[in-house]
Amino acid sequence: MRRVGLAAAFAVALSLAGTAQAKDIKSTLPPPGKGSTMLTVTSPCDTGIFTGSTACAGYYDGNLINGSPTDITNAQNAIAGLPGGLTWDGNWASVDPTKVETLTGNVLDFGQTLFGLTVIGAHFGNVNGPAGNVSGFWLFDFGTQGASSVALNYPEGFSNAAVYLTGDSPAVPEPATWAMMLFGFGVAGYALRRRRQPKLAQLA
Repeated sequence: MRRVGLAAAFAVALSLAGTAQAKDIKSTLPPPGKGSTMLTVTSPCDTGIFTGSTACAGYYDGNLINGSPTDITNAQNAIAGLPGGLTWDGNWASVDPTKVETLTGNVLDFGQTLFGLTVIGAHFGNVNGPAGNVSGFWLFDFGTQGASSVALNYPEGFSNAAVYLTGDSPAVPEPATWAMMLFGFGVAGYALRRRRQPKLAQLA
């Protein structure tokens, strides 16, 4: 009975979305899994709020950037909704040390280098645009070069942010590997040089 009611409510929300302006859209995202809660989306999130973000999930009402059991579940489901099939294990103890509550100008410095696909969650007391007091999760791809900070294009209303997922730093070859590589290049260079030397005609 409850599922039928949720499906009907979702269908109504979708039909209204076609006629409403983006700032007026109110819909619900039922996250998968037991014990999860309903996340309220208050207008679509803005990928342009951070320089370099490629996707975002939200805006969700209130502050999800904390270690409460409900908001851990909410964050897991929000991150699962981002492209790339990402999952967060719900370990707040690994996220909490990355939490930033102050800006340097418009820059968030997380004090570590972030690599590859990275998810940053942020809360705004009054985000740029009509959404108000919301949280969102932004996806970045910092590749192998990495980045230790991100720039906010609209810093007004910023409250806090944290790194939920990031890739590992590229592996640095060990000294023995470097030695083998140099030896291999040397052997290859010697072989090429010998092949290029002209053969001298033998004297009778």
